Amino acid sequence: MNIISTLLAFMMAFAVWTGTALAQCRLCAEPAGSDASSAQSGSTPSEMPLRIEITADLDFSRLALMNRSGGEVSIDPLSGQRRISGGITDLGGMSLHGQGRLEGEPGRYVSVNLPDRITLSAPNGSTAELVKLETNLPVRAKLDSRGQLTFSFGGKLQVTGNANGQFRGRISITADYE
Repeated sequence: MNIISTLLAFMMAFAVWTGTALAQCRLCAEPAGSDASSAQSGSTPSEMPLRIEITADLDFSRLALMNRSGGEVSIDPLSGQRRISGGITDLGGMSLHGQGRLEGEPGRYVSVNLPDRITLSAPNGSTAELVKLETNLPVRAKLDSRGQLTFSFGGKLQVTGNANGQFRGRISITADYE
């Protein structure tokens, strides 16, 4: 029995903004008539950058692989409920769906994009795949009157062969104004 300690404390790579994403100081915008700010973003010079903050990491908890046929574990982005299938068994612990918050211009519509697939790795060289990532956001998500929007995300962990270890990976979440 291989133990899969999937305490996936994902070190999320979430530095995604629109417009002046490369600015070193969010408070130091270029003057309104500046060509630099208009050329960099392709949008209005006064547009507030969109910022993502991850407030909870995606965590599949502790699992064991019972045979070489592998299995899958999914976490629902809405409920946080975990489902296990195939040759994997639960070793206890608490699983968590990921959570994030967007900040930007109040009332603006935004789109949040997740990658299709991420390869996770363990220090011993074992790998697993994270697929079917999704959020609980509607098709047209909108920032509230304070310019904020919270969301949760989940996905499916696929383990095959004799993979074992504490799997980690980075999820590149992008967001943009519509």
